[in-house]
Amino acid sequence: MRFRLVHKLATFLLASTAIFTLATSGMLSTPTLVLVVAALVLAWQADPDSRIGQWFDRRTVVLNVLTLLLLAVAVFQVARSFPDLDLSPFLDFVLFLLALKMCQRRAGRDYLQIFILTFLIMLAAAWMATSVVFMVGFGVYGMLATWALVLFHLRREIEENYIVRHSSESRTEQVTATRVLNSRRVVGLSFFVATGSVALLVLLGSSLVFAMVPRVGLGFILGGVRRQVGIAGFTDQVKLGMHGSISPDNQTVVLRAQIPSITALGDDKVRERVIASLYWRGTVYDTYDKGEWLRSRDDSMRTLFTISDSSADLSRSYLLVDPSAVPPAFGRKAAQKDAIAQTIEIVALSHPVAFAVDHPVLFEIPQPATGSFTAIDLEPRWADETSLRAYRVNPANPYDRRQSLGEFLGATYRAYSRDASRARPSSVAATELPPTARARYLHVPDSLTPRVRALANEIVAAQGSPTAKVQAVVAWLGRTHGYTTNLRRDERIADPVEDFLFEEKAGHCEYFASSAAILLRLGGVPTRYINGFLGGEWNNMRQSVTVRENRAHSWVEAYLGSEGWVRVDATPALGRTSRMGALSQLFDSAEQFWGRWVVEYSASQQLLLAQRVGRHLGFASRDYHPGPTHAPITKRQALFLAAGVFIVFALASQRRRLLRWRAPRPRAVLRRHSESPIVRMYRTTIDRLASAGLGRQPSETPHEYLRRMVDARIEGAPVLAQLTDLYTSAYYGAVPIPPEEVARMRGESRRIDVAP
Repeated sequence: MRFRLVHKLATFLLASTAIFTLATSGMLSTPTLVLVVAALVLAWQADPDSRIGQWFDRRTVVLNVLTLLLLAVAVFQVARSFPDLDLSPFLDFVLFLLALKMCQRRAGRDYLQIFILTFLIMLAAAWMATSVVFMVGFGVYGMLATWALVLFHLRREIEENYIVRHSSESRTEQVTATRVLNSRRVVGLSFFVATGSVALLVLLGSSLVFAMVPRVGLGFILGGVRRQVGIAGFTDQVKLGMHGSISPDNQTVVLRAQIPSITALGDDKVRERVIASLYWRGTVYDTYDKGEWLRSRDDSMRTLFTISDSSADLSRSYLLVDPSAVPPAFGRKAAQKDAIAQTIEIVALSHPVAFAVDHPVLFEIPQPATGSFTAIDLEPRWADETSLRAYRVNPANPYDRRQSLGEFLGATYRAYSRDASRARPSSVAATELPPTARARYLHVPDSLTPRVRALANEIVAAQGSPTAKVQAVVAWLGRTHGYTTNLRRDERIADPVEDFLFEEKAGHCEYFASSAAILLRLGGVPTRYINGFLGGEWNNMRQSVTVRENRAHSWVEAYLGSEGWVRVDATPALGRTSRMGALSQLFDSAEQFWGRWVVEYSASQQLLLAQRVGRHLGFASRDYHPGPTHAPITKRQALFLAAGVFIVFALASQRRRLLRWRAPRPRAVLRRHSESPIVRMYRTTIDRLASAGLGRQPSETPHEYLRRMVDARIEGAPVLAQLTDLYTSAYYGAVPIPPEEVARMRGESRRIDVAP
């Protein structure tokens, strides 16, 4: 392949990889991505000698003015977003510069600017990356950057040093830079294999350095940087129609959870049924008004307590969620007994909500990790909801959690949930709600007309117990209403719930949950509205459950006296798979590894990694015993020690050979018998001059050496000039030299000597 085409292809692949990596982070809109791809296609045709390239050359001044205008617009947009700076206009400007430079590839500085712009794009992608796709893109970019930079250096050397300026009387064929750039002999397969191997070694070495060097970057300061993803339905208010539409296209991973009780199941079909029935409880709302669910923020609604019993681990924080099931006096162990344990990792949620399998009774969160300056704490909120709060760690007092941070960057914690199949002990069950809370959970807005109350009486009038009323409402909604995400709205009806009950009779989970809550309240049953997720996907590789945003769901909790708060889901069941394909499991496992060991890599994880490596090598930690100890060396330790000693002795024994290999070889050794006679003649002449102290330096080109010899006023300098022209033509341009010309130069070359 011609050198010019190889260099062009490597440059375009480098730019395409940077843009693709940025696109996977979700920072590029579809129109912007289409425009950038179209610009790259146009730039491929914009070679210097093409009509498109000449068009860009003629409009350089106009394009420069346009660039300055776009820069001014970007600065204005960023300044207008102050104090919440939005740097996306600068990113768009960088993309425009990259597209423009790809169309104006002329000199070496243009290629250098292209490399800088692609590097800036990769930095932006690295800042926002939460997917393992970035790791793949970064690896490909590193290899392509190695090829592109080496080819760029070769091209610059060809253009600046290998241009042979012949005199008018020279009878040799001129060797131009264009001819060399179009040559097929400059680079080949061995070039790509060698440079690719070097790039892979550099990538492996940098990965090793990343793992071993102490954390001093953003991961050390912030404890991991996550990309924030806002999902409607987990803020302080929920407007009907924003949250409950389940779109299969939205594959954003919200959380991952390891649940030992599900991992222990031996039957895959049973495991799938259990996962499909998991309700991930999140935000709780108690007030409904004109199509919106709100939080009352009434302190009397707080029923969560912090456990501080003597049996609690001081390195962890605990928060009791359901005191009606396990009062604080019973302690932590009572809450954990017979509970469903979960280790939950919040991946992509900017809302500080502690999700857990319904019904959570206890949350547990560890103390700040070693080397972290920020940490997460648990906070009780209204209506038995648990919140997560980010705070700055006080090095002097790790238990000081008063310095709250404005942003929530994700968390990993442990939760315990009550198994719904187990009956709640009557000795700890509450039978009545406080009057203020009960009134709040029975409130119905005035925007609903009397026909809604009449409908509720019709459904629950014949039912005596709260449980029977719940069953009647759920059964009635299942018979009379259908599920759809294509919502319609009759604006003549003020309240969307009333519109759903009497006119449209089709909606998604938000409408079913809201309607059930209102009908039960009118029937005298306290209710509250819950937003969370339903189900998940089992990843057999990681033995964990992955929950995506498309599993967002809404339901109701009804207070049934001695049974406490009971989940009520009036939405028709939707059958969806809970198992990933093999490829999806691989990507999900890789993304989980990427998030934990790259994005959130901190000093604590570095220590954990070192401990794992030590255990693998047989250096497991042992209990301390006073006095001298003589632990026997294990076979694995002895094997690694012997391998290290062997490598040291092997390198020492080959030291002289390695030094000889690194030392510059005599020029006579470098001669090749297959070279043309004029090349051998040139090198013989250079060796003769070198013996007189005027040898050619390794960094000198033939013509740079010629100029130095002319300045030294050697004898036969004009002959050396002719010999240099013939040498560069034969060696670099593969031009055959006629035998008579070789014979003539053989006689004249004897005139070249050091002046006396």
